[in-house]
Amino acid sequence: MTALDAPARTQGEDALLSAFTASARAHEPARAAAMARFAALGLPGRRDEPWHYTDLRSLLKIVPSMADAPAQESGARFAFEAGARIVFSGAHSSASALPPGVSLRALAPDSAPLLREADDALAALNAALATQACEIVVAKEAGAVSLHLAFRDLQDAAAMLARRVRVRLEPGAQALIVESHESRDGLAHLANALVEFELAEGAQASHVRLDAAGDTATSLSTLCVRAHARARFSTFTLAMGARLARHQIFLRFDGENAQAQVSGVTLLRGKQHGDTTLSIDHATPHCESRETFRSVVDGEATGVFQGRIRVAQHAQKTDARMSSRALLLSPDATMNNKPELEIFADDVKCAHGATCGELDDDLLFYLMARGLPRAEAEALLLQAFVAEAMEAVADEALRETLMSAARDWLARRAPRKAA
Repeated sequence: MTALDAPARTQGEDALLSAFTASARAHEPARAAAMARFAALGLPGRRDEPWHYTDLRSLLKIVPSMADAPAQESGARFAFEAGARIVFSGAHSSASALPPGVSLRALAPDSAPLLREADDALAALNAALATQACEIVVAKEAGAVSLHLAFRDLQDAAAMLARRVRVRLEPGAQALIVESHESRDGLAHLANALVEFELAEGAQASHVRLDAAGDTATSLSTLCVRAHARARFSTFTLAMGARLARHQIFLRFDGENAQAQVSGVTLLRGKQHGDTTLSIDHATPHCESRETFRSVVDGEATGVFQGRIRVAQHAQKTDARMSSRALLLSPDATMNNKPELEIFADDVKCAHGATCGELDDDLLFYLMARGLPRAEAEALLLQAFVAEAMEAVADEALRETLMSAARDWLARRAPRKAA
């Protein structure tokens, strides 16, 4: 691209660059280099195929000041009591006592992402602006570890925040990592999170993520996973907040006989825009992946699901299946489904499916004929719909907490008008 072809800077890009220039971080060479890289890349938009349905150049206009102080923690709605907790509050963080075999140390914010595919404009912006960056290492001797990463932006003023957490599981280690994002309604927070997992041989990790950002917030997040031989990884996301949300997942199999389960539920209303984009790279033989996503879109909201499975030429005996289903509860709701298979091997089992539809009128009639009000009948059908994906959460108490949050969301929506 020549200088003449390069698009002019947007209002959001100018605001991001100005906020960085005015901060103390601008004097750190590594951060300045990362910001220069972001300036060269710019915010992704419709010209960038992975961002075709989420034109950040147009959608991101309001950029608040950078967070530089602790934020209050009162008002948190999501608590995971078992295990240790690391709370990221404003520009500061605190940790409870970690179990033996688990260590926490600083991570250079500008260190390269685990996977090349994740090294994009959001990663460059994260490296430049990161208020916290840490690495958690779990040894096999720690046993089954539970850890809650609580991102709580509950201050009374809008702020821009960037965080990075890398979780490394040593051979044979096991961990349950719960990640929650909360901020107050009515504040235009801008959050950019990069969470990474590296699973050594035989390691097992379960990751559960709740995005309950405020109704005017912008929530940008990247999950980056590298799984080595015989590793087991599962991740589930419940996204139900934020005016604008983009959760991108990059997962690569770097060893044989590894398995991954990637699933999520997105609940959208009003004029929310929610995007889930994932890229699964089967780079080695004999690996298995399952991707299951459910979306409920109401009002004038827009949902996006993009899923790509790539199977390398030598990755024989790959088994990969992807499913995305959406329910549209309003004639003004929009859902963009884009599943992709890119297969270079010939001895594989791969499949994908994507559907969009409405609530089944026959089932609604059946429930209402047995005395249920329309609102309760709709809520019951929607709960059953999202429960399909939530079954991926093995911990029963945690699954019930997420289901309760989904039920609260469903209870606040108005039922459809009868045709």
